Amino acid sequence: MKKIVLSAGLFLAAVLAAGAQNMYDAITFSQNQYFGTARSMSLGNAMTALGGDLGSVGINPAGSAVAPYGQFVVTPGFTVSAVTSAYSPEGEEGYGLSGKLTNGRMNLPNIGMTFNCNTGNRYGLRSVSFGFLSNQTNNFNFAAEGFGSNDRSSRFGEFAWSAFGYQPEMLDDRRSFDNTDIPWDLLTAYQAGMFGQYASDNGAPVHVGITESIAPDGTHTFVPGTLAQTSYRTKTGSKNDLVLNVGFNFSDKLYFGFNLGLPTGRYRYGESYYEAAGDPAQFPITYDDGPANFKRAAFNYQYTADVTGIYAKVGVIARPVKGLRLGASFQTPTAYTISETWQYSASTTLVNHVGAEANSPLGEYAYSLRSPYIATFGAAFTFGKSGFISADYELADYSVMRFRDLHSRGYSDGFQAQNQANRYFAGVSRSFRLGGEMRLSSEWSVRAGYTVTTSPERYWIDAKGEEVTADSFLRNYDDYVGMTNNLVSSHYYGDKTRSWSVGIGYSSPGSFFMDLALRKTRYPDSTFSPYYDYEGFDKYGNAQYMVSPKILNHYDLWSAALTLGWRF
Repeated sequence: MKKIVLSAGLFLAAVLAAGAQNMYDAITFSQNQYFGTARSMSLGNAMTALGGDLGSVGINPAGSAVAPYGQFVVTPGFTVSAVTSAYSPEGEEGYGLSGKLTNGRMNLPNIGMTFNCNTGNRYGLRSVSFGFLSNQTNNFNFAAEGFGSNDRSSRFGEFAWSAFGYQPEMLDDRRSFDNTDIPWDLLTAYQAGMFGQYASDNGAPVHVGITESIAPDGTHTFVPGTLAQTSYRTKTGSKNDLVLNVGFNFSDKLYFGFNLGLPTGRYRYGESYYEAAGDPAQFPITYDDGPANFKRAAFNYQYTADVTGIYAKVGVIARPVKGLRLGASFQTPTAYTISETWQYSASTTLVNHVGAEANSPLGEYAYSLRSPYIATFGAAFTFGKSGFISADYELADYSVMRFRDLHSRGYSDGFQAQNQANRYFAGVSRSFRLGGEMRLSSEWSVRAGYTVTTSPERYWIDAKGEEVTADSFLRNYDDYVGMTNNLVSSHYYGDKTRSWSVGIGYSSPGSFFMDLALRKTRYPDSTFSPYYDYEGFDKYGNAQYMVSPKILNHYDLWSAALTLGWRF
């Protein structure tokens, strides 16, 4: 299995001027991880052919027409993120001890109401249903912490390397955030005292990190001792679809439905990185007003995206023979508007000297995104009043994702490279969902479900026979545009997200019903790099390629939901 590799450097490079418009964020905002009612969750959301449940309406609009009554439901829920992280100071080999971090969040997977209007006809159009509901389609709860020791490389040494050629007076000027192309992370780090100039190369400033020492002959810098490194990342928020629904029941044999979907969501990403000297005496610093020693430093990044959109969805359910139901639905691409804000902050703490703090301005940007279309097909077979089994197949084509500037009439040239990356490196995601229910009595039922979803991310083999990812494509974009290199064949990584669910339901002889669900979702293992790889030296002056540490994350999301409902 390929491990998804995320680099802070690559991520930050995409947000320096305008937030986070890249393929990975487009997938995050576009993809659906259905929640819904406790009943639909416990059935693995294999609801395309079933209907009758408000969790099913977001998947197949015809589902509202199946129930011969109106209903009101509310579904409070709770999610727990469980991430086990292992740290390696020199890449993906030699991971150390693992640590586990859990984070719980309350949520509201579903709330809504449907009304059923009976026409009085025995054949033909028997009833029309109207629905107003909110179904959660993604939850971003995630918290991970990786830590270990490193005596070779440092994030603040990488800052110094990346700042080569930038003049100190520009790095120290607050106006540089808006008036230059200097990355905001470097400006914030410099103004917090994390690196500074110590030499020049043909007039270009050469910098040294606060965690580095300068060789006696002044020819190079190096990490003089052991650093304790800690990376802490969080994601919070959710995406919910507000749905306006209408459904039609024809002779209790054929059901049609239409949804106007208004997705809304908020996604927050936070990244905090810390380095501390194992022995501050090994990290001497000379300032104009006297000597000091490095003790610790922290660098933080906060990003928020508010998402709104609109789409249309149509669906059908048929009952061709007794016990068999067939369903299908189609959702148009969603037109999203995404408003982003982001900010950096940094601080340093020294021994025998005053440290420093700095904050970047608050960055803001808004743009539009076209998400994939979604097609879903389902079949279900009922065993009289004893229960049923249901299966769904869903596909979404992420290659159609496109960014656009809000103030341009067409797809802006400013997004040309990102849109090309979307087209080539995002493909089709497929989901298979299976669910079953068994009635224990007229009032009690038990349920179980399973879902597997493939990743849409793919890679290419170029004309040189080398693997090309979305990130390396963008780094070498001019080579592909200029035809000095070509993409030859595409391949999917084969990563899969899997969910297992169970549930129990109670239906009273009157109008009240209640369902409980528990679901575990396992995401593909991923690795995260807290900073760029860079070129440096050891203490003897030998040139070294400094590989960023890697943090291996094993991520599970536990979800529980309780639905309270009333029929009328």
